[in-house]
Amino acid sequence: MTWTMFAQQPRAAELLHHSLQNGRLAHAYLFAGPKGAGKKRMALHVAKSLFCPEREADACGACLTCRRIEAGNHPDVLLIEPDGASIKIDQIRALQKEMAMRAVESAHKVYIIEHVDRMTTQAANSLLKFLEEPPAGVVALLLTEHSHAILPTILSRCQIVPFTPLSADVIAEQLQAEGVPAGIARAASHITTNLEEARVLSQSDWFAQLRNLVIQLVQECKQRNAAALYTIHDLLQKSDKIKEELPLFLDLLILWLRDILYVQVDRHAHLINSDQQDVLQGQALVWTKAELLHGIDLVMETKNRIERNANAQLALERLVLQIQEG
Repeated sequence: MTWTMFAQQPRAAELLHHSLQNGRLAHAYLFAGPKGAGKKRMALHVAKSLFCPEREADACGACLTCRRIEAGNHPDVLLIEPDGASIKIDQIRALQKEMAMRAVESAHKVYIIEHVDRMTTQAANSLLKFLEEPPAGVVALLLTEHSHAILPTILSRCQIVPFTPLSADVIAEQLQAEGVPAGIARAASHITTNLEEARVLSQSDWFAQLRNLVIQLVQECKQRNAAALYTIHDLLQKSDKIKEELPLFLDLLILWLRDILYVQVDRHAHLINSDQQDVLQGQALVWTKAELLHGIDLVMETKNRIERNANAQLALERLVLQIQEG
């Protein structure tokens, strides 16, 4: 692993790499960005780059030092996570005591705090004092998804490094490199910007089953009979998990209807379900553009109704009937 592997966050990687190369690493950084953007991964790489004996201002990822940091077993690198719902003052006090000790293996010590926005008021005030007078050689890497929830006085003592959401293309490429079929990878990558969540989705049998049900339902909606209603009934009878995943089912339905529209306007390069082009071509012949746009609006409305605790079966049956009415 080297800095070149962080192409999905080029600005953050360039800033940190150059700071390491020039010996100008700040004493405290705040990595701010959405879940799954790679904040912890980059924080660990910063730590490895400070200690790795094989590379200058970078990390090989393979040496004993890098592997110990990755495993959480390096004496000069400390990772703090919330204890239950919050980070407590005792954790910050223990951190301060640990960081005040002489570094074991180099002139540096690094601490990484995940979800720093979850600190109690007492813990936040204690950390603030520590940030105001940091021991020599100590580097703080604070990670958050909610920078607005952090004390302004803490923010003012950190160099803020913004992390952007991963693009759908980046997530899909990574999933395909791991062996996930292209169509499933692209569908998952358009559901979430979190690589780990997309990985879990794409590797689960029920995700593929939901997509198959979407394809079946769209086909049946144009038959103008009760088949689509039977499909809805069967869907809701499968398991309680299916009921929990109805927003996901509706997201997949929106993506599928949009793909039919893309086929009609000859934008095949934008298809999400690219592995189902033959099916999409067939369905594109029986749907009008107006029906597709209206259908997408109806699905979005149904998703909002279900998220507001409307009866799921009635909401889905209503959706089917409205689509069939045109």
